[in-house]
Amino acid sequence: MLASTVGPTVAVLEIIGATLFAPLHMADPAGTAVVWQLDAARSTPIVEVGLGEAEEWAGPDAPLTSVAVFTSVNVPVAIATGESRVRATASWVSARFFDVAGTRPQIGRVFQPADDVGGQPRVAVISDGYWTRVFGRDPSVVGRTVLMQRIVTDSPQPVEIVGVMPRGFDFPGGVDYWLPAAPMLRSIAAGVPGDRTEVEDWYLTHYRVFYGLGRLRSGATPAATAERIGPIVRAQKSSAGTPSGVAVTPVRDYLAGPAKPVLWTMLAGSLLMVLLACSSVAGLHLYRAAYRDRALAVQLALGAPRARLIRQGLIESAAIGVAGALLALGVAWTVARLLVGWAPLPATEVELRLLTPTALTAAVLLAGLTTVLTGVWPALFVSRIDPARVLAAGARAAAHPRERRMQRFIVASQVAAAVVLLSGAALFIRSVRTLDRTPLGFEPDNLVAIELQPSATDLARWDTFFDSLLARIASLPAVRGAAAMARRPLSGPIGSDTIPVLKGQEGLGPDAAWRANPRVNLQVVSPTYFDAVGTRVIAGRRFTTADVADAPNVVIVGAATAAQLWPGRDPVGELILVATQRKPGGLETPRWQTVVGVVEDARHRGIVDPRLDVYLPAAQSTIRLRDVMVRTVGPPERVIGDIQAMARALDSGVLTGEVTVLTDTVAREKAPWRFAMRILTGFGTLAAMLSVIALVGLLSLVITLRRRELAIRAALGASPARLRRDVLSEAARIVAPAAIIGAVIAAGLARLVTSLLVEVRPHDPAALAGAVTVAVFLSVSAALWPARRAVSSDAAAALRD
Repeated sequence: MLASTVGPTVAVLEIIGATLFAPLHMADPAGTAVVWQLDAARSTPIVEVGLGEAEEWAGPDAPLTSVAVFTSVNVPVAIATGESRVRATASWVSARFFDVAGTRPQIGRVFQPADDVGGQPRVAVISDGYWTRVFGRDPSVVGRTVLMQRIVTDSPQPVEIVGVMPRGFDFPGGVDYWLPAAPMLRSIAAGVPGDRTEVEDWYLTHYRVFYGLGRLRSGATPAATAERIGPIVRAQKSSAGTPSGVAVTPVRDYLAGPAKPVLWTMLAGSLLMVLLACSSVAGLHLYRAAYRDRALAVQLALGAPRARLIRQGLIESAAIGVAGALLALGVAWTVARLLVGWAPLPATEVELRLLTPTALTAAVLLAGLTTVLTGVWPALFVSRIDPARVLAAGARAAAHPRERRMQRFIVASQVAAAVVLLSGAALFIRSVRTLDRTPLGFEPDNLVAIELQPSATDLARWDTFFDSLLARIASLPAVRGAAAMARRPLSGPIGSDTIPVLKGQEGLGPDAAWRANPRVNLQVVSPTYFDAVGTRVIAGRRFTTADVADAPNVVIVGAATAAQLWPGRDPVGELILVATQRKPGGLETPRWQTVVGVVEDARHRGIVDPRLDVYLPAAQSTIRLRDVMVRTVGPPERVIGDIQAMARALDSGVLTGEVTVLTDTVAREKAPWRFAMRILTGFGTLAAMLSVIALVGLLSLVITLRRRELAIRAALGASPARLRRDVLSEAARIVAPAAIIGAVIAAGLARLVTSLLVEVRPHDPAALAGAVTVAVFLSVSAALWPARRAVSSDAAAALRD
């Protein structure tokens, strides 16, 4: 029992140490936070920030002492090496980024204010991992120039590598290159029509593709800092809309993501299991001592020091505690690997070995804890044995009311804990079932997404590449459908957001009616998209090859979008204006888009993050296609190589990015709930087993203490059924109140996980009833064996004894 509970605790402590307390190579992680904006009125949990907007949050009297920005997602870039191109990832950061992070390069330098000038980035800092993979840790890399090409640049631009960051600094995660943000923003603004100064100023201030990285003031909490930044955010007006507030998240919490609350919950649950196991082991020690109380009384009567008997019991407890801790190391080694495989942990290298300092320290501390908890109660029992009373009157020390109350309390506590944990497991089981029934808006079976980046920079040539590739893919015998889109489903909370304008809402003023419209998620797709991914068309039509740049602009909307923008009306034929048109007219001379179809709602950002969707045909949008979506007859892995070869045949410089099998993506989305379900089910099962063991031990002791009484009643004619009922009633008096108390506690504690439940109330009657039923059934089953033993004993022998 000790090994099966101490082991998971050691494993959880090992994982917590490797993930939540790993070195970040930042000067002050506790005082550094990631900041993004919120738009509660439009139910938008993440609104990115602009470079100039973030800079207003720092200063002598500002909420933050210093601030920098980094892109919310890593940007793919192509590094030209001779005749070939290599894909890498980059993050655009402001010049003060490394100063705010408080980290220095291992060789070279970081960015300086002079690096922020110009219309193209001229310098870059690379990660230790990229330095190792590509340059073999050659120190002469500092000063070397590489040719870097972004999607929107016409040709590769020379960039000088000026520094290499230390090993372990991986912020944001998975980045290869850090590039100055301001030159990048100017290069984007250079391609936008309008007054050059005004356009450039808007992009440097309001182009929202960043998160903020800020230093908190001494003593300031994240919540207090968010309250101070809120009014500044609401005062920063831009055409991108006005957020309602900000989220200020400590950098460790940002990196841990959903893992932190899950890991702490696991630790609390495992420590509870240790306490329950210790109470069970202490109870078993006590039951053994109770069976031996006459022998102990004889020893005391013959002059044996009471302290020696107590010490003997403590030594036995210590031996069991140490043995349990040693066995727990092996259990921990196995459990840790299971947890790492199951858990939604951050992308961190978790090095798990059998004898790490963390594991050994935890095992030693838990061995001491279990020794104390399992030995104190039996020691107190021995210290209270009255030799004269036991030997003269035949009274059993364990029959003392104080001992009986303690025994009942321990068993009742274990039953209540089992109900609490089993009810939590039931809540997450119901949440997982809800997730399994949640319509995704696409069919993930046999669907694969392949990220591709052609070498072409011209939009027309870019589209031609995907048109040609999709035609070739469709000819493969194993392919049932193929399409392309700008961002594959379930790729994260960041995407293309915009506020649509409806007919009659034209105007640029701060009080323009369109500013009150909800934010929508833009998806740019090829004509075959809806058929390929299995999205149902509810009304109207799909996109066709006739929806080109020179044709009338069209859009397709999701069902929820149609209901919110045009309640009670047929949306087909309505006019709307959304961004990214190839031939825009602007709000003053709008080139309206006509709604030609309505499709079922899809979960593009997350399985529990529904958004309002608007689809644009790729030929009419400036957002570029990126992911090829292929539906296959059999396992999609069989065609991935063929598709990549076709892409290289069309464009020798094409870069292949992430390959995602959608069934795996959906499984990863559901992983946090399945993980919580498995953990709570395991803890609940273990708690139920411990309560069963404790109940069997208690009833066995009760039968031993009442053996003479039961024998007399049997001799006087009491039926076996009546004797069984008496023993079972003893169990019922303990189990029934404990189960009710456990249900009440479970209903209260369930509120703590309300945000994690999916369409399930925290006080769900079915979950509570199921947990109570399981606990009572196991308890009754456990009581049957002692009850049978009570009526099968030899009455004559009991009376002679």
